[in-house]
Amino acid sequence: ENRGIARPLRVVQSIYDNTGVNDMGLSFADCIALAGAESVEFAGGPRISIKLGRLDSSEADAKKRRNVLQGSTDRSLVDTTLPSAGLDSDGLRLYFGALGLSEKEFVALSGAHDLGRHVTLLDMPKSCLKDLTRECLENAPVLMPFVAEEPDRFSNTYFKKLLRWYDRNIELGEVAFIPTDVDLVVDEGLRTHVQH
Repeated sequence: ENRGIARPLRVVQSIYDNTGVNDMGLSFADCIALAGAESVEFAGGPRISIKLGRLDSSEADAKKRRNVLQGSTDRSLVDTTLPSAGLDSDGLRLYFGALGLSEKEFVALSGAHDLGRHVTLLDMPKSCLKDLTRECLENAPVLMPFVAEEPDRFSNTYFKKLLRWYDRNIELGEVAFIPTDVDLVVDEGLRTHVQH
């Protein structure tokens, strides 16, 4: 699960519970997909048509993968159902390749880091710093954008800032990349896709 998903999920749950869409045969999974598509369009992204008919599940997917993937480095170990922020470029290729995505496609997907914010430890209560629970992360007092400009609008700023970071032409506080972001420009093959 992505950190910070609880807040928007509560909004979707409220809509689902209070508007009668459940009575119309829409699954909660369909409502999540529709909310995601609307959010993308609202943020200036493309209109996405959603096919309905998803089935709800009564249990979450396992956090650990059934088939562990391992490249040549420790950081290329893919053992969870969501990619680790610490994966190296080989790990990214393994993870997204197993999902059927090409390098070009997973680099484009990473551009979603142009949107939104991630948890930081700034102003985190000391009790949370000692025991960093999911609740602490979900209720973090400070959320930082990956890219400081317009974190609620689609653009190609993420890719431009990655290239500026690679050229060491970035100001302190201008970006808050995670290791998988940086992998996209440190790896020459992936950098080609960032440049386009």
